[in-house]
Amino acid sequence: MYTMIPQKLLSYFLYFGAMSFVGWIIEVLYRSSKEKRFVNAGFLSGPFVPIYGFGAVIITAIHVEVQSLPAVTAWVITLLSPTILEYFGGWLMETLFGMKLWDYHERRFNLSGRICLRFSIYWAFFAALLVLFIQPRVFTRIMVLGPYLSHFVAGGLLAYFIVDIDHSVKSIFNFKTFQKDIAALIEKGKEFHSVFGFSGDMDDKKLKLPMEVRRILKPLNAFPSLRRNFKEKLPAFPDWIRKHLEKRFWK
Repeated sequence: MYTMIPQKLLSYFLYFGAMSFVGWIIEVLYRSSKEKRFVNAGFLSGPFVPIYGFGAVIITAIHVEVQSLPAVTAWVITLLSPTILEYFGGWLMETLFGMKLWDYHERRFNLSGRICLRFSIYWAFFAALLVLFIQPRVFTRIMVLGPYLSHFVAGGLLAYFIVDIDHSVKSIFNFKTFQKDIAALIEKGKEFHSVFGFSGDMDDKKLKLPMEVRRILKPLNAFPSLRRNFKEKLPAFPDWIRKHLEKRFWK
């Protein structure tokens, strides 16, 4: 059974999962400290940020491949690789979803809002830390799992990613559609009314947000860049919904 998947491929997939989880921890700590509340950051609903996993796999693979080059050249390529990944990752997200899921336009020395000097320095430091300290230790622990347990964990992780990615992609497209609908209401001078109605007390503190609004909370929570354009849509909501959103995202 365990010979069905090459060990190297299996190890890299588990490495991807582990580093996606580490990325989630980094993003949660950074975003929660910045917004002064717990923020379940990232594209997925669960505790994983895949771009960190992809980044770790690509950085590690590149570092291995450039070892035959002069040391300075090899390290320059390794340290630049996460910035290149972030740039093309941003381009891909914009192409697939038609939205900027992260935007550095307000930061100095940015390129198309997809990368900026400050975060490129952060990623370079992370790349060095990854290949020198983190990657060897993670792979050592993966090998300790053994072939049977490795296949079991990888299978469960793959099933989870398929379900969560499907749900999260749908939520992004739903957000995009909802935003267009709200823009159309504003153009017609109308106000948002839920087709599902709302539940709770008329006391603002006890009202439960309509389902349509609850569906957009995750994208707004995960990607602060989406809030910039969506803030313009707030006047289309009843006061109690607008106040709730403002308190949550625009304190």
